Amino acid sequence: MVYVCHSCHKEVTREGLQTLPGVKCPYCGGRILYKIRPPVVKRVTGI
Repeated sequence: MVYVCHSCHKEVTREGLQTLPGVKCPYCGGRILYKIRPPVVKRVTGI
């Protein structure tokens, strides 16, 4: 699972998050991380 830091925009893996206590970016110490979504578009039929 790959996350992106909101502050420095670097990609962080789950293993990289486990090196520090809590959820922090190992590069800048930012605490806001976004999960990268796959580029798959889901189509939903209307009613």
